[in-house]
Amino acid sequence: MSSPLRSRVSRRSAVGAVSLALCAVASVALSGCLGLGKKTGEAPTPQPVATKTPGPPDIDYAKIRPNELGKIPVIMYHEIGGKPYARDPALVRTVESFKKDLELLYEAGFRPVNMGDVLENNIDIPAGTSPVVITFDDARESQFRLIETENALKVDPNSAVGILTEFNKKHPDWGLKATFFVLPKSPKTMAPFGQPGLGDQKLAYLVEKGFELGNHTTLHKSLARMPVAEIQKEIGFAHNEILRAVPNAKVQVLAVPMGIFPKDKANWKYLLQGTYEGKTYDYKAAMLAAYRPIPSPASKAFDPLRLERIAPLDSDPNGLRNWIIKLKAAGGDRYVSDGDPNVISYAKGRESEVAVERLKEQGKIVYAYAPFGTGGGAKPIVTDGEGSGGGSSVAVEEKAAAKPITP
Repeated sequence: MSSPLRSRVSRRSAVGAVSLALCAVASVALSGCLGLGKKTGEAPTPQPVATKTPGPPDIDYAKIRPNELGKIPVIMYHEIGGKPYARDPALVRTVESFKKDLELLYEAGFRPVNMGDVLENNIDIPAGTSPVVITFDDARESQFRLIETENALKVDPNSAVGILTEFNKKHPDWGLKATFFVLPKSPKTMAPFGQPGLGDQKLAYLVEKGFELGNHTTLHKSLARMPVAEIQKEIGFAHNEILRAVPNAKVQVLAVPMGIFPKDKANWKYLLQGTYEGKTYDYKAAMLAAYRPIPSPASKAFDPLRLERIAPLDSDPNGLRNWIIKLKAAGGDRYVSDGDPNVISYAKGRESEVAVERLKEQGKIVYAYAPFGTGGGAKPIVTDGEGSGGGSSVAVEEKAAAKPITP
């Protein structure tokens, strides 16, 4: 018969043995998981990293025939809704006519971009489609009207923003893009887009949704004979007000009131750069009022101080509908995308038109492909080029509001 002490020792020994066995099992498992126990000095075999050599997009050049030296229509709207003025029918576009304009552009293969996208040569639309810039002047209420409900501010479906939002829902590949040239609130003018007290919230909402804000000066006065200091005040006050409302807005283009530039060309530089109340503005372009599409930003013909716009007219030779017909026609020379914003594709033979230095600064790759005949091949002939371009996104600071804006 064993003593109680010996029994306790035996039980402790058994427990210790079991514990050692469990530790051994755990050690083996851990070694396998962490790769322990391998011979020292054995480094893991390096895996090759796949790299992609910059080159043309993988598209059927013979079918798509991109033309990124082509023309881009920029359309100029003012009032949306109401009866057109007999003396100036381009100032007012009925709701139904505006909707038809969008359908016409969409069916013709156009897709919207902001004016800033053109200025930065960051035209990111599907291969085979063409860019169009929709612009609105004056920040009129019909462009962006809000309807107050119990819990929110609802975008009026018959305002320009409401119509564009609904069109985007119907055609998701038609992005929420448009450039609004705004007049700010001042001692002599109302808040942007009318409706006092909602101007700042509207501006922030537009940028948040992907639209762009541009400058249309403060009082919409002719700059023709305006002194330099007053030119800078007209532009600088508006610029400062836009950034006060939306600090992270990227304002980079001016729409000159009535398209009238200063008579003294020496003062044109103040349309792009100037100072007011200790704050500077630095723009990339100034827009005229009419009448033709603009050259591609990849073209030598692109002049940021002479960019025209097209009026939304149905029968005028220089109106929107006739320009769509002309651009679609053979030899219309409209811009056709290759689907890659970092590559500029065009038919071989137009090399003399390319703004080579500008594209180098932008980091673009330039490709010229064979101008195919009826049975042309699909492989492009390319010029030397390297690098890559890129776009930028605008982060918008959230602003508190009593009621949210809903589409």
